[in-house]
Amino acid sequence: MVKVVTDSSCDIPVEIARELSINIVPLYIEFGGKTYRDGVDLDPNALHQELLRARQVPKTSVPSPGDFLKVYDDLAGETDQIISIHLSSEFSGTYNVARLAKGYLDAKCRVEVMDSNLVSAGLGLTVMATAKAAQEGKNLDQIVAMVQEMTPRIRMFGKVDNFPYLLKGKRFRLARGTIILGKIGSALHTKLLGEVYDGAKTRSPRLVFGAAMALSKIARWAGTFAPIKQAGIAYSTVLHEAEMLAGHLEAFLPKEHILISRLGCATLTYAGPGSLLMAIVCDEQP
Repeated sequence: MVKVVTDSSCDIPVEIARELSINIVPLYIEFGGKTYRDGVDLDPNALHQELLRARQVPKTSVPSPGDFLKVYDDLAGETDQIISIHLSSEFSGTYNVARLAKGYLDAKCRVEVMDSNLVSAGLGLTVMATAKAAQEGKNLDQIVAMVQEMTPRIRMFGKVDNFPYLLKGKRFRLARGTIILGKIGSALHTKLLGEVYDGAKTRSPRLVFGAAMALSKIARWAGTFAPIKQAGIAYSTVLHEAEMLAGHLEAFLPKEHILISRLGCATLTYAGPGSLLMAIVCDEQP
């Protein structure tokens, strides 16, 4: 059976990762002179408290080639087919490190390393679909083809309550107009909405007063891509906002096709408290 590997930016709940046999390689978070493994040594609650206290945004770093090689080598004892799917190479060097590690396997096992061109909930939906296909018995070539067909059908939209985290993090590629709106929004204490596309780029920025209006706008945006097959909502600190958005999305797809998860430390570091990311899988490529 094909084994599935990803990184901790996928923001997949631990219980689902365990159920689908998804192997998650943690990114690293650095602050206070210490380095932590995302989701292993540090959880989002602890990081949130650090973000509230810290004057500087904590830094993230990619897993080492050795981290990936250990996972690949262990799995090679169980299978001869591995697919390793990672966050956008525009956002992080994780994909490139995974490709480097693949070269050290000495042909023990076939490993396909893929750049999802997505982050957070978008990557998570892709990885979960991949793991389900593997459990159904599809081979590596079939799964690679499925991922290549699926990823262009994923659209992402986000809400940011604290723009300075997004600006200081320097991971999302912000257009000049987005930066200007974000600074205005910070002064006015508004929410900044926008689409995340092509890895880590942003577009269609808008300012909105109040969470209820922001979530309503995000849901209406999703509705323009109906029919929708699946949706994933990853929140940083405010669960009820994710639940409210999920309620809006039920107008477009069944409740059981909507996954709510917590932003992991890697994404939370750059999105900040109060942020929320939504990914939808369109029935057809828009």
